[in-house]
Amino acid sequence: MSSSPGPAPPPDARFAGGPRRDRAARVRDALLWGVLLGASGGAVLGASIEDVGALSGAVAGALVMTAADVGGRLLQKPGQVPPLFGRIVASALLMAIAGGALGLVLGSGSGLIVAVASGLLLGALGLRAAKVALGLGCGVVVGLVGIDLAPAVTAAAVTVVYRCVSAFVYRGRPLTRLMAEEVPASQLPFVVPFEARTKYVGADYVKQLAELRGGTFVRNPPDVGIIASLDDLAGPAFDPARVHPLIREFYEHTSRFKLSIVPEWRPWMKPVYELFKHFVAEPLGQAAIPSNIEQAQRGMVSTIDTIDLDDDEIVDIRGWIRTFADSGEPIYVGIYTTFRHEGRGYVSVGFPIPGSNFTATLLPRNAGGDGLGLTSRSELPFPGHYLSTVDGERDALTVLKLLSFAEQIDVYVDGGELRTDHSFALVGRRFLTLRYEIARL
Repeated sequence: MSSSPGPAPPPDARFAGGPRRDRAARVRDALLWGVLLGASGGAVLGASIEDVGALSGAVAGALVMTAADVGGRLLQKPGQVPPLFGRIVASALLMAIAGGALGLVLGSGSGLIVAVASGLLLGALGLRAAKVALGLGCGVVVGLVGIDLAPAVTAAAVTVVYRCVSAFVYRGRPLTRLMAEEVPASQLPFVVPFEARTKYVGADYVKQLAELRGGTFVRNPPDVGIIASLDDLAGPAFDPARVHPLIREFYEHTSRFKLSIVPEWRPWMKPVYELFKHFVAEPLGQAAIPSNIEQAQRGMVSTIDTIDLDDDEIVDIRGWIRTFADSGEPIYVGIYTTFRHEGRGYVSVGFPIPGSNFTATLLPRNAGGDGLGLTSRSELPFPGHYLSTVDGERDALTVLKLLSFAEQIDVYVDGGELRTDHSFALVGRRFLTLRYEIARL
């Protein structure tokens, strides 16, 4: 999997082929989801409305959600997301449950607070500052107009208003794009098709993957790199011959080096990430980046784990594992691959999560004389970030491209020392830069 030299699919295509489920299976899934979500959200709404009741609400919610979801899936064409109406109904029912729970905590008279909190949450999920403001505005308006509404009803109303206004204001400017639906991995070289089969990824992920795939696992073999050769990335914007020898050595023989890291978080993102790290990243054993200098000073151990799938002594899968030196707790588990398309080489890094994968596909370029740059910012179709659900048993991937996320890596030599600046941005706003110092062991 270290290289995919064959031709890639047409640029920016919607990959509609592959083992799509038959209509009966899709309708069955829609029925199950519609009944569960519709009945739960409907019961909460019904219990909050006088003369309706939880039972009537559950029946009505199940009927409406099932009809919307089943109808949407029957009308949905390959390469399209489900219709907006069904998505709004689902969002409203979910927020009704959340609003009802918040109302129980806050007590009577909390409608305005629930409305504002619901609007802020919905806006924050939109990943744009303007959407946060829009969500806040919708929450205030609905909260004031419906001051006597029950919290569950208030949260659902805020959701419907916000989703409708947002769909109109941001029409033509989506945050995601459906790239593939239940398509074989071989047709999607820009996505790393490895998911986690358990709820915990952890530092032994590559070993577990080798057992699953029947390959030969080696932990941190001598002189192994995260890519086989920098020449695999050659293209119109990147000449490997211009790159400093120390940078080439690092990529082709990564296990020879040790890394230290200094994280620079923007103040507006740091508290959000602290919550994510505590409740998601650390329990998951993935993406637990140091939050501050003190955590970074715990030190980091870097290993390259490999898998040979066919006993030909050629590495097929390369995983870069980073752990805290003092505890062995995982910081980062990434699977590195390369592929070529129309004379260009690309790097794809996949981060396995339960049942899914987050992939960053980056375009290489020459930078600063003898430096190397890797970026997801490009008009070309493949660079970018992808969230994929992976059905390993059926070899079927469904892939969303995240249009609001950007990444830039600059690798350079300064005073004979190897350095890397790795920055991340949401909707054009940089929120994190990781500064690495890299030295030979």
